[in-house]
Amino acid sequence: MKQLYFLFCVSFLLLSCIQDDIIDDQVAEEFIITNPINEITLNKTYQYTTKYTDNVGKSIDSQVNWQSSDVNLATINTTGLITGIAEGDVIITASVTSSEGKTITTENKVTVTSKEVDNTLSTEKKGVIQTTSSYVLRGNFTLKEIPDTNDLELSIADDYSATTSLPGLYLYFTNNTSTINNAKEIGKVTVFNGSHKYIIKDTELSDFTHLLYWCKPFGVKVGEGEIEQ
Repeated sequence: MKQLYFLFCVSFLLLSCIQDDIIDDQVAEEFIITNPINEITLNKTYQYTTKYTDNVGKSIDSQVNWQSSDVNLATINTTGLITGIAEGDVIITASVTSSEGKTITTENKVTVTSKEVDNTLSTEKKGVIQTTSSYVLRGNFTLKEIPDTNDLELSIADDYSATTSLPGLYLYFTNNTSTINNAKEIGKVTVFNGSHKYIIKDTELSDFTHLLYWCKPFGVKVGEGEIEQ
């Protein structure tokens, strides 16, 4: 009798967790300049960085090709270092070749100006956690670099609240919110109300696009939070 009751409880939780979720782990390939700028000072340089993720959200190292629409205004070398040459508007284009042989491009329109421009990169990003199920999950978060390390600090705000009804709720970084494949596990959720923090080792601010809350025993998504650029 106890075994039947246990099976009933597990089945109920599984059905509740899954509900109408349909898991599709395919996403569009994405190639972006992770640190675009609006302006650059004449005769100054700036180093671009990029990120390419495939159709399952996995980050791929790929050869990037760079091009300037007008080398008389700005040049760009093979590593993505732009130099302002003369005042005016220029479009910098970066492209990669996918595993299927398709060229994927991204652009950044830049104004070369004589005024002094501060292109210091932000060391902090924010976002909002939202439920994607019938379970409670909400709150704001801040993600920032820890000085002199390659680590990040994830701070969950006071307004955070999460369900305690699910066994094995875990938190991940991901580029594909439909699966934990290729995601980085942050850890099991042990705090369900109020502010708390996580330290994530060897991770850069631009490595992932979302937080993902995942019901690990049943393999379904409970909620997510976009890491805003």
